[in-house]
Amino acid sequence: MTNPTVSIIIPNYNHAAFLQQRLNSVFNQTFQDFEVILLDDASTDRSSELLQTYVVCPKVSHVVLNTQNSGSPFKQWEKGIALAKGEYIWIAESDDYCELSFLETVMQQFGQHHNLGVIYAQSIDVDAQGKMLLHRKEYTKAFEPNIWERNFIMNGREFIDKYLKVKNVIPNASAVVFKRDLVESSFFTSNLLDMKMCGDWLFWIQLVLKTRIGFVKQELNYFRNHAAVTRTHVGVEKKKQRLLEEKEVRSFLGTYNYSNIELEYHLYRKWFRLHGKKAMLRKSFYTIKLNKTTIFRFLKYLRKY
Repeated sequence: MTNPTVSIIIPNYNHAAFLQQRLNSVFNQTFQDFEVILLDDASTDRSSELLQTYVVCPKVSHVVLNTQNSGSPFKQWEKGIALAKGEYIWIAESDDYCELSFLETVMQQFGQHHNLGVIYAQSIDVDAQGKMLLHRKEYTKAFEPNIWERNFIMNGREFIDKYLKVKNVIPNASAVVFKRDLVESSFFTSNLLDMKMCGDWLFWIQLVLKTRIGFVKQELNYFRNHAAVTRTHVGVEKKKQRLLEEKEVRSFLGTYNYSNIELEYHLYRKWFRLHGKKAMLRKSFYTIKLNKTTIFRFLKYLRKY
């Protein structure tokens, strides 16, 4: 039996309310040369019951139901990629959905441009009911020109230097298809596996460093925003966690000379504002450590703060 062209990984945790729509949008793709790997991270809703009904589906190669929560969505990514047999990987998050032409459109691009390792499509943010919240062109409008208004192909290092070092301009895994052989076990360090908000950003950087990247301007992916998503930065502790994770990403970028002192200042400034003046006397305040290359300039900056 030949291996499928695409391995579709659907990692799930407590998304029973959205899971059927996700599965329908995957199994009814107009491009059908794929396997599906279903993962559940010890959900407490009815997700596992629904996933178990797909065990007999010929497109499903694995149904793995954790009995204990892993604590990290990226451990599920790692597990799914290890099980995958396809040349390409699509991590279709269980609370998102897509147009039925998503895979066909993306795979046509891979067929026309053999040197591409990563392709992603334009996304629309929707609420729990599927109502549009944001077109992702708004997310990138600060860049001039806003290259996401058209299709593009770019060297990965150039893409990082111009865009991905500024912020995560690949905001949703469900919009991305990438070559499996680009992924190395070293990607899944403890830094990434401990993340809940910025792990995808770090993963994309490591991936894009190795290849060329393409973008499809068609709105093919629907990125779900709802109360339970981990990327919702509500409360001081979550905001602190976000900053700590962003610091890890920026430290990694610094090892490849993609650091930006203004962005470093912005991160530290946010960290200061999340603490009262008394907190600055406590050791825990200094959890974010300064890069040796920026400490002198940052101390000069603090005099103005």
